Amino acid sequence: MRTRIQTLWSGLVLAALGVLMLATAPAHAAAQTGTVVGTVQSEEGPALSGVQMTLPGTGLAVSTGADGSFRIANVPVGTHELRAFQLGFREARVQDVQVRAGEETRVDVVMETLPIALTGVVVSPGRRAQRQTEAPATVTRIEAGELEVMPGGSFANALKEVKGLDFIQVGVSGVAVNARGFNSSFNNRMLMMEDGRIAVLPESGLPLGQFTPIPQIDLAGVEVLVGPGSALYGPDASSGVISLESKDPREYPGTSVMTTGGVRGYQNLQARHAGVSGDWGYKVTAEYHRVNDFENRLNYGTEEEPLWEAGTGGSLDPNQPSGVDWENRVMRGQASLVYYMDESRLELGAGGSENNGVGQTNVGRNQFDGWTYNYQQARFTTPNWFFNLYRAQSQSGDSYAINRFTENKAANPELTDDEIRLMSDWPSDGRILAAEVQNNFSLGALLGSEITWGAQFRRDAVSSDRQWLTDRLTGEDVTINQIGVYGQAEVPLTPDLRLVLATRIDEHDNYDTQISPKAGLVWSPSADQAVRFTYNRAFKSPTILQTNFWIPDFVPFVGVFHNTDGFEIRNQAGDVVHELAPLVPESNDTFELGYRGVLGDRFLVDVAGYIGSYQDFLSPLTVFANPFGPTIFSQEPTTAFWPDGTEVTGEEGGPQIPLTYWNLGEADVRGLDFGATFVASPQIDVKSTFSYVGLSGDGAEAGPEAEATSLNSPSTKWTLGLDARDFGNFSGSATVRYVNGYRFHSGINQGRIPTHTGLDLSVRYQIPDTGIQINATAQNLFVCGSDTPGGDRSCGIDQRHIQMVNMPAVGSVVLLGLRWDL
Repeated sequence: MRTRIQTLWSGLVLAALGVLMLATAPAHAAAQTGTVVGTVQSEEGPALSGVQMTLPGTGLAVSTGADGSFRIANVPVGTHELRAFQLGFREARVQDVQVRAGEETRVDVVMETLPIALTGVVVSPGRRAQRQTEAPATVTRIEAGELEVMPGGSFANALKEVKGLDFIQVGVSGVAVNARGFNSSFNNRMLMMEDGRIAVLPESGLPLGQFTPIPQIDLAGVEVLVGPGSALYGPDASSGVISLESKDPREYPGTSVMTTGGVRGYQNLQARHAGVSGDWGYKVTAEYHRVNDFENRLNYGTEEEPLWEAGTGGSLDPNQPSGVDWENRVMRGQASLVYYMDESRLELGAGGSENNGVGQTNVGRNQFDGWTYNYQQARFTTPNWFFNLYRAQSQSGDSYAINRFTENKAANPELTDDEIRLMSDWPSDGRILAAEVQNNFSLGALLGSEITWGAQFRRDAVSSDRQWLTDRLTGEDVTINQIGVYGQAEVPLTPDLRLVLATRIDEHDNYDTQISPKAGLVWSPSADQAVRFTYNRAFKSPTILQTNFWIPDFVPFVGVFHNTDGFEIRNQAGDVVHELAPLVPESNDTFELGYRGVLGDRFLVDVAGYIGSYQDFLSPLTVFANPFGPTIFSQEPTTAFWPDGTEVTGEEGGPQIPLTYWNLGEADVRGLDFGATFVASPQIDVKSTFSYVGLSGDGAEAGPEAEATSLNSPSTKWTLGLDARDFGNFSGSATVRYVNGYRFHSGINQGRIPTHTGLDLSVRYQIPDTGIQINATAQNLFVCGSDTPGGDRSCGIDQRHIQMVNMPAVGSVVLLGLRWDL
């Protein structure tokens, strides 16, 4: 039944879009027209330039000139509504504008000032610039000004107060994020974009995160779209999209330097230089980051027979150093050359990063040692067209799996650490080659509908040096080709009601055609008020890691095997006790009802309730058979077989405890995301967020309870913050964040993450007439939490507390930074 409904939705959306795309726009040419002219000024009197002037239902729009004047020609005869929008002002609406044939109608507009915190423009919901109030999705934008006052080397800390987003601190600067449930220790349900590039590690599908080549000092903004985004972004956008935008040389010229020091030997140095010469612009950025991270030590054995974690140069003795390198070191940077042509621009860019540190997986932890990422990109942008071509590469360097190293060290005491590391490494060379074309235009014949369409091509090629992917079987790199086409139409049914229709069709080498429809209504009954109701279907294709993992005996008697054909699980009598079907893409259908509006001239409310239904969602890497003991499928020993009846064995034919990925079935969630901003005065803003998410329905229908019913997210979380500015040369902020405790189950990472509440403080001082700003922050300054899973809560300064199972308890992070804009 559900498949039929999805097919019907997809067919309706595709048919509607087809009509819109085939329509032409000569209707106004034969009609009688007139002209609307006038000026725009603020309530204080000065003329306003760059104000967007629109006549809803006509597709006509212009911007005011330097003197605040505007002229809209070829306006159909009749009665219209004129709208004016600019950041920092309330939208102005002028009713009953009469247009007569061959005549000019004059309309002068006065705009009311509104705090910047209550207005905004976003790009990610519709892949085009639009007012945040009228965006058909839950989206948060973090501007350059907010990022510039944050010391340190990570944009991730700015995500702490994003509504609807789970923020999990796993180190001084290490962060994991998720939205709307079903998190894991190896989570790739949120897509990351950087300047129009898909920013993932091709071998795992993980978002770049700390591997980003963009220094914080070069960020112009970050947008976070919470909820399904596949209709425009395709695979990997099942739970949302995080988009990073770097600074343009012409908009942000000059030289900036930022240096930061702090606890645990924290060192960070960033620099950026940009300029314009004639029609050419250029920029160069670089960053160095180092810190001795929080650390802990895992036991990969049992309480009776412990096996304590060890790395190169370390010891299995718990009383001796482990050898795991907890020093987090990062170098990153990028450069670009831009040619400007009136309203168009051509940009050539390149960048890269190198990372060292510790990262978590579903089966243990990895030691990053010289892991590099690089990209090269060419993009051409006009007011209506976007062309993008890029290549990205990820290489693992000397990185290795700490859990495998520990097991191999215990099993092979006669070998050197270098020999054991080679047995435990993850050699990888992953490459992405991608291209995209996108176009947007207004369709006057259909009430001025806004149309966005585009096409993408992506080719992933990964080599594991013939060791841990199926290239060890075929002798050839693993390659996957994907092609996607998408389109969206925003149709103004009335001046205040818009219909949003979108769909995307994706062709993937390994799966059937995937169709992701989207439909919604946005009602704007008055200026800066909007109610939205949307339906989205998103899907998540399994990554190369999930479809091509192949490493028998990665530790003695334990192997990882890809699931492209399925498995039979048999008991000792040869009876089939369970069957695993081959992997298919995960999907979810989400209905959302939201409201965003400015109440009075000081209060912004943004709230959305949603229900989501997941099908075939992907499991973590999990044991599914065990010749020596019970599993989630059977209490007696079992053996795995391929569909042709061949037993799953080690390379020498011995027994295996196999791990793989599979589809777990169905699960339903419901939730609420709320955000509010109150402008208490021109100098003080009060901000708050609240989120709730929970499973609905019978979790037992989803599959094995241990995995399928693990929401892995807090049921409730909230923040309350205060931003203060322009107190002399001082400004600052304070934020309290609460996260309700929850059960986490992802592979070997099982336990309860305790409830925790933390206070963050920041103070900034601008030295007059110097361009120098001093920033001081204290994250987790005062915390109520527990440093053990399920332990008693304690409160205090530098209180260590757990935010992720099997990762270190984190404490206070105090940083002092200096920024100099030359």
